[in-house]
Amino acid sequence: MTLSSLLGHLPGLNIDFLHSLGQLSHVIHLFNPTIMSVMEVDEKQSQNPRFWLEFRTFDDGLSSHPHTKANKTSPSSLTAFPQFTQLPPELRLRIWSYLIQPRIVVVCCMQRDERLGERVKELNSRSHGRSAPVLLHVNRESRYLALQHYELTFSWRISKLISDTPVSAPARVWFNFALDVVWLAGELEAYEYGFNSPMVYFLRREDTRRVRHVACMLGELGYPRQESDQVFGCLWHVVDGFPTIERLLLTVGEGDDEAVRGSKLMSPDNVMQKIWDGWLGGSTTETSSRMAHKQMMMIQEEDLQSFVADL
Repeated sequence: MTLSSLLGHLPGLNIDFLHSLGQLSHVIHLFNPTIMSVMEVDEKQSQNPRFWLEFRTFDDGLSSHPHTKANKTSPSSLTAFPQFTQLPPELRLRIWSYLIQPRIVVVCCMQRDERLGERVKELNSRSHGRSAPVLLHVNRESRYLALQHYELTFSWRISKLISDTPVSAPARVWFNFALDVVWLAGELEAYEYGFNSPMVYFLRREDTRRVRHVACMLGELGYPRQESDQVFGCLWHVVDGFPTIERLLLTVGEGDDEAVRGSKLMSPDNVMQKIWDGWLGGSTTETSSRMAHKQMMMIQEEDLQSFVADL
């Protein structure tokens, strides 16, 4: 029996049902701060939350670090160019524009449990680039250019329905929706009080629908420990949360050997694509048709920076 045919034997569990769960989470104020009630706005937030989101810059598009194989051109030995200010403004802006490069921003859902110390260590190991684009801090001219490409974004909220008290934060992440990549890590499906709450729905829908490039750590999917239906559920929520993406990058790191056995990297011939197609292949609903063309592609974590640079 295929995974898609199995859905037909489970009343109420189908592709449209999964989609409605994602939409329902917004309707009942679980994840969207723009529609939270006045009562929730006024409530005191938890100082010791069970779940929360952390953001890091893995790669700012300009720096190199030990977790990459990227073979970028070495910088010139020239460290000063006093004549720069004498150049025509349009030429200076053209030069500044070369500093607008694809960046990789890690979004990690943290959980206060026995693994927290390990999570923090892993997150810190993936924090290398500047947290804000360098153009914002050079001078007025460079900042003017930067603000045409970068926005403060990714405010988030976790409702008290899965946390003792609401947890939220305003937009604090500089992001270029045309170039930058969101890299998901941590608890993809936060679980509390019998509810699974996908972390992607903690972010504002207005922001996530504009993201064009998304990666996710393969190990966070729990495959092969988790059953295929649970893995598919995680993938579905990510793709539903970022509806603009055409391809989801799944980064392969240490300890993922069993998960990638028999799969080809940088190719649609992999187990995640088969799970995705297996669940969607037998469904002809409008929702499944819209999602069926999405591509799952595995890539070594150390190759992510160079791959993103060529997007």
